[in-house]
Amino acid sequence: MAILKMDRRAADNKYLHRDFHVSADTGLAYVGTHWGDAGVEEYLRRFAVSWYRPLIAEIGKRGLDAMQDHIEKIYAAEEASDVLHITRTENELAVNIDRCPGITYMHSAGHEPSPWYVELTSTVNRIIAEKSGIQFEMLSYEADTGKASYRFYTRS
Repeated sequence: MAILKMDRRAADNKYLHRDFHVSADTGLAYVGTHWGDAGVEEYLRRFAVSWYRPLIAEIGKRGLDAMQDHIEKIYAAEEASDVLHITRTENELAVNIDRCPGITYMHSAGHEPSPWYVELTSTVNRIIAEKSGIQFEMLSYEADTGKASYRFYTRS
């Protein structure tokens, strides 16, 4: 009987991180419940500055092109590129989301998103923008679906 050996690496597997959304929201709810909005702001500020340091540097070099690439990559990884609509000009990156894939998944898993879940978009993007020298504005957000509209822009 021959023994077959299979050589696999984690990188060979399709990357799906849907349970991340529940875990992230649970963490935000804990921080928000115990330390309020200011605690959530501080937690997400520290997270964004640390985790997104390479993106912040890339935006510093490439501007809005780097932010657009980042957003498109996220929605491709979520297998939700169809809900993402980007309008781009020289000085603005306008983003419209039909529904948030994270919220869609949480609902399907029986998890009700906390009131702080929106901050993963609004606060984190604001901090990334602030640290990279661009501007961010959250224009609209629907908590039930995660439908959102926001923009990044430069002052010219």
